[in-house]
Amino acid sequence: MNIPPTKIVLLAIAFTAIAVPKSRCEWSVWTSAHMITAEELASSGALAPVAIPTKLSNFRYPYLQKDGSVIFIANDHLKPTNKEGRAGIFKIENNEWVTTLTSAGEGLANAEGKVACVIGLKVCGGRAVFNVSLDNGVFGIALWENGQTMLLASSNGPEGFLDFGYPDISEDMVVFSAEAKGSGSSLYAIDLHSAERRVVAIVPNGTPIPHTEGVTFRGFAASQFADGADVVFRAYSEDYNMANIPASGYSGAFRSKAFSKDLPQKIADTTTQIPGAATGQTFSYHLESAIPEAGYTVIVNKTSKLTGVYLASPEGKIEVIADTNTAIPDLFAGPFTWFNKWVSNCAPWVLFLGGTKDYLGLFALNIESHELFLLADSRMKFDGKRISGAEISNSAKVGDKVALMLEFSDGSSGVYVATFGKGLAMQKAPADRKLSMTLPAAAGTGSVPHQGIN
Repeated sequence: MNIPPTKIVLLAIAFTAIAVPKSRCEWSVWTSAHMITAEELASSGALAPVAIPTKLSNFRYPYLQKDGSVIFIANDHLKPTNKEGRAGIFKIENNEWVTTLTSAGEGLANAEGKVACVIGLKVCGGRAVFNVSLDNGVFGIALWENGQTMLLASSNGPEGFLDFGYPDISEDMVVFSAEAKGSGSSLYAIDLHSAERRVVAIVPNGTPIPHTEGVTFRGFAASQFADGADVVFRAYSEDYNMANIPASGYSGAFRSKAFSKDLPQKIADTTTQIPGAATGQTFSYHLESAIPEAGYTVIVNKTSKLTGVYLASPEGKIEVIADTNTAIPDLFAGPFTWFNKWVSNCAPWVLFLGGTKDYLGLFALNIESHELFLLADSRMKFDGKRISGAEISNSAKVGDKVALMLEFSDGSSGVYVATFGKGLAMQKAPADRKLSMTLPAAAGTGSVPHQGIN
């Protein structure tokens, strides 16, 4: 796909808010809210374009850093006719300077061969970790830090790896699933504080699954997550094969201290009741994600009858963030019909992408105040182009800013930074109250003061 050059834009969000009660309860629908239109947002002067001084396209995996820079994957301009350019990992800083962390054709500090392809970027603390393929046929997990790219684990290493899942990184470790010759799939971690940075099987294939009768871990999902010294992972009682999900079988999301001998602790599994669903309806075999932050885990789950985004607390309570019974009046007709894996867990905020046949929106929910903020949706036009898609990283928010990738109706895409200020808040209505509930007095008159969010 030949995509025209795009640009980084600093996007300041200016909305009106409805006062929201602080009490916690179970929720089912969203009440109506006073909202500015897309045209009002576009004409507010809140968009300040910052041109990228190089030609890039097909932006994805945007990660905002504490210093204000954004690291992302994109394709460069060195490409054959009608084909994407070379995939690389790039960084744009506040001075508008774009640097290349690594790209096709570049070498590595500790391995022969040159980069052929990069995918599955994760970023934390100035480091980047990703899957890499080299032009000599070697593939593995690579780390960029201090200006160098190096292999952490590879297909020609002593472990005999045959396949890798997508890695994740925290300040403490890198975690990934992989299949090793002769031992099947296991969960691995690398201690970043260790000088040796050895690959350690922290949940080996065949480890007993807690609270089951003779069931063991045999398969692991493609994406796993690091949360400080903890790892949150999805695992299965059979070899993982997305093209052949069994009609029956065990699956679950778990949390574990990465280098501890303690058994993993269950977050949710195929025996766990789905909150807000009919009695007996449990989480599906395939969880789309289980994204941790500060002890909380956001789960995206899809069954034949219900799809939803859920929040699991450190105490084990699971609550609905939004599901396909959830409606947002004035934005679209009926309830949501879909959610996808692009979810960000940045406590106390959860960002998610959802929509219907004719609508998509990127939302931010404050799990403490129950305020819902609309960051962008398919009604909005920027530079005359309507939004048609979006991506966020699993930890998109830093301070009062959020990094997001937006796709447009003409096929172009770009990385944006949304600055939280006054927000478009919509109040969640308790399940036992009607949609036409009376709004707080302050909200009934239009906008109310809002002190911003961090």
